[in-house]
Amino acid sequence: MGRKTRIHGLPFRAFCVRHPSHTLTVAETGLGIENATRVFLRMLHAGRFDAVISLGYCGALSRDASVGDLIWASKIRLIEGERVETLSLPDNRKLLEMLSLRLPIRAGTFLTLKGWMKKQELVRFVAPDMTLPVCEMETFGLAQLSLHHGLPFFAVRAVSDGVDVDLAFNPWEVCDNAGTYRLTRALRLFLTRPRLLAHALALRRSSKIASHNLARAATALLQVL
Repeated sequence: MGRKTRIHGLPFRAFCVRHPSHTLTVAETGLGIENATRVFLRMLHAGRFDAVISLGYCGALSRDASVGDLIWASKIRLIEGERVETLSLPDNRKLLEMLSLRLPIRAGTFLTLKGWMKKQELVRFVAPDMTLPVCEMETFGLAQLSLHHGLPFFAVRAVSDGVDVDLAFNPWEVCDNAGTYRLTRALRLFLTRPRLLAHALALRRSSKIASHNLARAATALLQVL
């Protein structure tokens, strides 16, 4: 997206990127809704922004989505235990149509998990008429804060695992308290449970496909905003 400059003095990784048409502040939120909202509130305290873009991975909850597919958040629901909260987003269909002229992308329903859950546990939260449901762990909190502060909010996720693939381990096992991936934790996990290594390598391959498409989506979105 352009040359980046590290922003120092923050307890998380953040960069300033000078794009031809925008000045971007990019922050890594870490895993989980609490970490994402904490980072976002810190960024809001540090500066003023015109819009918020959330980018990341998601897991497919229907056979209509495959690895690498790009999903645009049209509806967001928070899953916290047995409680479900729905957040209504402004109608951005025109922007989605402009974006879809540049690359394949579809509107879907984001299920934000307050705590990690296996897909088989999520089945009861997926309604038959739900459009392209996917699961992730950050978007609801970011969208809620953006709307509260009157900021336009856009979220795009790339599918990193299909509906038939579930994580064989809790993702928090390879992250620190800030939700940041740590190689030392991953190595410790795989040394104690070596059967997980092949599973992790397969996830890495699918995540690489998702990352490539997510980068394309970010570039296209900046061009149409």
